[in-house]
Amino acid sequence: MKKENTIEQFYDYFDRIAMHLYEVNKNPYLESMNLAFQYLLEDEMDFPLDEESMKIVQEEKQKVTDVEFQSEDIRKAVQLGLLKGYKHMNVSNAFLTPDTIGLFMSYLIKKLYKEPIKFILDPMIGTGNLVYTILNDLQQDAKVLGVDLDPLKCELARNLGDLMDYENQIFMQDTRSFFANEMDLIVFDLPIQEETNPYLPYQVISHHLDTLASEKFMFVVIENNFFEQPKMDVFKKELDEKAHMFGLIKLSDTLFKNAEKSILILQKKKEKEDKLEDFLLIDLPSFEDQEGMASTIQQIELWFQRRKDENE
Repeated sequence: MKKENTIEQFYDYFDRIAMHLYEVNKNPYLESMNLAFQYLLEDEMDFPLDEESMKIVQEEKQKVTDVEFQSEDIRKAVQLGLLKGYKHMNVSNAFLTPDTIGLFMSYLIKKLYKEPIKFILDPMIGTGNLVYTILNDLQQDAKVLGVDLDPLKCELARNLGDLMDYENQIFMQDTRSFFANEMDLIVFDLPIQEETNPYLPYQVISHHLDTLASEKFMFVVIENNFFEQPKMDVFKKELDEKAHMFGLIKLSDTLFKNAEKSILILQKKKEKEDKLEDFLLIDLPSFEDQEGMASTIQQIELWFQRRKDENE
């Protein structure tokens, strides 16, 4: 089977099952999609099916049993399913971090990490699209830890990781109550926030910096009004004790409908008194602007080369 068809074939597998369960039982599309994943992984389903429905599920599985799907094919197919599921629910697809952001993060991570990443945490994992986009591009077999309050999203993130053979642990809880030790990398996309006091993103970042290993990095997609929230001065003081502000990448407004965003890069300090001289500040053009992107990548390459020369 040609590679370009495997995305479609994997999508067809779960889409046919999900649509059948929706039509017969009015079971929500995303839940049914997740049941299709469960059946592919475990050969069983936590949902009672009549004989005809069970036969359809078994036949669909038989069609893909001997197909070797690449991890990225699986992720892209699942992303199409998520988009369809959100449309069924009349929910914005803003919950899905654009692939281009994950791929750009991966490019920067390759610049910053010389050793393999063993543990990666997404403390607001959702369905897992961001962290798995990064891992597929890095082509590293890191263990994924993820946290989310939504049980269905947790199941989808867990099953997606299992389908791609990534070791993973997904926890359904408030991310501010989750504790882990010595994460090599933390990545997450903060959802659009209503103004709150205290501001949730400040709490989440401060809390999870404690789980990050010394001198390792945190990549956070933030809204551009992040630095204008109440008690920014308190957060800045906490941040200065724990981490360096390593970089800020302003993303093109063509990526988002509801709010402009940036990527904030933090590096965990080894000692509180540590100082960082350089700061990576980039204004990204649209990813579709090939000439502009080439110029920006050249800027970034020069910045990293200068930083390397100064540290030698």
